[in-house]
Amino acid sequence: MTDGMLAREALERKEEWAFLAEEVGRLLASSAEFRGRCRGTLGGGRGFREFELDLRGALLAGAAAGASEVLSELDAEFEAPACGRCGAAMNRRGTRAAAPLSLPGPLSLRRGCWTCRCSKGGLHVLDRALGIAGRRGARLTPAALWALAELAAETSFAKAAARLGRLAGAGATAKRAERCAKQVGREIAAWDEAAAALVEAPAETMHCSPDGTGVPVVRRDAGTGEDGKPSKTREAKAAVFHTAERKDPKTGLAERDAGSARHTAAIDSAASKDVDAEPSAFARRLGRAAERFGFAAAKRQAVVADGAKWIWNAVAELFPNAICIVDVWHARERLWEVGRAVHGAGTARCRAWSEKVCAALREGRVDDVLAELRRHAGDRTADQCVGYFENNRGRMRCPAYREMGLLVGSGMVESSCRTLVGEYPCCKCRFWRCM
Repeated sequence: MTDGMLAREALERKEEWAFLAEEVGRLLASSAEFRGRCRGTLGGGRGFREFELDLRGALLAGAAAGASEVLSELDAEFEAPACGRCGAAMNRRGTRAAAPLSLPGPLSLRRGCWTCRCSKGGLHVLDRALGIAGRRGARLTPAALWALAELAAETSFAKAAARLGRLAGAGATAKRAERCAKQVGREIAAWDEAAAALVEAPAETMHCSPDGTGVPVVRRDAGTGEDGKPSKTREAKAAVFHTAERKDPKTGLAERDAGSARHTAAIDSAASKDVDAEPSAFARRLGRAAERFGFAAAKRQAVVADGAKWIWNAVAELFPNAICIVDVWHARERLWEVGRAVHGAGTARCRAWSEKVCAALREGRVDDVLAELRRHAGDRTADQCVGYFENNRGRMRCPAYREMGLLVGSGMVESSCRTLVGEYPCCKCRFWRCM
């Protein structure tokens, strides 16, 4: 669903509820108590900020109390559900209290408990209708659950719980925020594996840029590094799909189309063996995202990424007909590292040499770049750069790519790794706002 569709849907819902807002406004305006509080706030030196907060808290508490009363009454109207084991109609055995957290605040519900002889425990039809059934660790309504999980994905769990209380009047604890984030993460992972999203219409040409970045994790979630010691980070892998039909008015080169970016990110493995029956977890997720976002059906596919082998192994397996492009800025960075290593950082010789080989790269003269690098054989940085360019020389035809109207930089996914993944203080769950 596009941003425009979401905006129209939100506007329609707002118009549907406008009558309720008008009624509340008339009731407040006709209340002598409300008029007195307004007058006292303006004349008594008490800040209007406190009045706003108190008013909002009272309105939310009243909404939660009213919703609780109505929902408890509607629970009595439910028909007897069928037992999941025997199929017989279940019997109502009294009521039980529940206080799920909603955006207006805690609800105070009395809902019927339905039981059957062949099954243990009871069934609460109201819980199932509200979408809170089975969430013992995260007892929140759907809107509150996603709001708290979204906040927890941007900051610490404690700050997310406090922010929800300040903004929505719904108080929560840090532990509840953690449970919500994990719950939503599991739901997103299941949704992603089932490819439940609508498939977007493919464009004539689409770009894909995968990348990975290390994120800090707690000790119990950390893996083991190559040296056998516990690792303090795990690699989160992101990918961005977008179009680039727009042209820069000054240079005439392709630019990313505004609003076309689609993201996917998760902590999963890209490792796989030739004898494995299925691709790696990362490759499967990348393939599902490509189907949803229309990349797999695009007539011309372009993959722009750095020289990591795990990226190009997955691309060769998933998109054999794609145009593979190594990010020119990543390659330039490698050349500047060699210049600093062999000529000294900040020297005139370093700058002159680096600019010369970068110009050759920009013009597609990879053989000339390799020749310059081989002149410094024996230097570790130069030798590693030689291997990098030899492995990726077929993906470094910058002039040809530009003539085709394709991008040669993967700045989109680099930015995504910093904003969608790198800024998160904790990645114990697989929840990202972009998904």
